[in-house]
Amino acid sequence: MAKKSHLVGLVSPQVLEAVEADSLHAVAMDLEACDILEIRYDFFERKDWAKLSGRVRHIAPKAPQIGTVRLKRDGGVFPNREANHRFDLWNEILKAAEVPEWLDLEQDCLYDFQNLKNLADIRGTKILISQHNFLRIPAAQELEDFAQDCLRVGAAGLKIAAMSNSETDSDRLYTFSKKFAKSFELFAAFGMGETGKASRLWSLKEGANLTYGAIENSAAPGQIDVLKMRRALENFEEIRSPFELSAFFAKF
Repeated sequence: MAKKSHLVGLVSPQVLEAVEADSLHAVAMDLEACDILEIRYDFFERKDWAKLSGRVRHIAPKAPQIGTVRLKRDGGVFPNREANHRFDLWNEILKAAEVPEWLDLEQDCLYDFQNLKNLADIRGTKILISQHNFLRIPAAQELEDFAQDCLRVGAAGLKIAAMSNSETDSDRLYTFSKKFAKSFELFAAFGMGETGKASRLWSLKEGANLTYGAIENSAAPGQIDVLKMRRALENFEEIRSPFELSAFFAKF
C-alpha cells in the first residue's frame, strides 16, 4: 500500500443507507473515487457495529477499511466519559464477523496499544496512530516525539491533522513527512482549516501517502470533496506548488 497515494472517504450512516437503498445514488460516485473507506463507528448506534464492516464491504468490496471511534474531544461524537473504555469498544469491533483492515487509535490511547495489537493481529488488522490538534500545528520537536512514540510501539501507520493558522504553517508538516513517512506503511500529515486545505494534497508531494476527503458533508475543518481531490490527483503531475493546487481547487 505504501507505494501509492491513498484517498480516504468517510462512511456516515447517511451515506451507507443511501447506497444500500439505491446503488446508483449520487454518493456512489464519491465512494468509487476513494481508495480507502473510513468507518466512523462513533457516528453509528452501537447495536449496528457488529455488521458495519460487512455492510460497507458489500457496497465497496475492493476498498480497504479504516475503523475509527472518536470522542467529542477528538472531533467525534462519542462521549468523552468513554475515554477509559475505548479498549472495550475496539474489542467489540474486532469480535465481528468482518472487521476493517486498519484501526485508528488516538495518540492518548498509546497505553492500550499492545493489548489492542494482540487482538488486532488475530484478525489481520493493522494499527494507525492518530493525533488531532484543533488549535495549532505542533512544533518540530513535538512532531518528532510523536513519530518516535509511534515507532517505539511498532505502529504500522501514523496520522496527524492539525489546525493551520497561516499560509506557511504546514511547512513543518512537510519537513516532518520527508523525515518520517518512509518509516510507516500509511502516513498522513496535513493542516486543517482554510489555510491548510492545499496541504491535504500537497503533503503527498512531500512524502505522505494518505489523505482524507469529504463525502457529502465535511467532517473536519477545511476538508475537501473527494471528487475534487480525485480530479486534482489525476492532474497532480501538472501542479507544481501549493499555490497552484489552491488555484486548481478554486476552479470548482
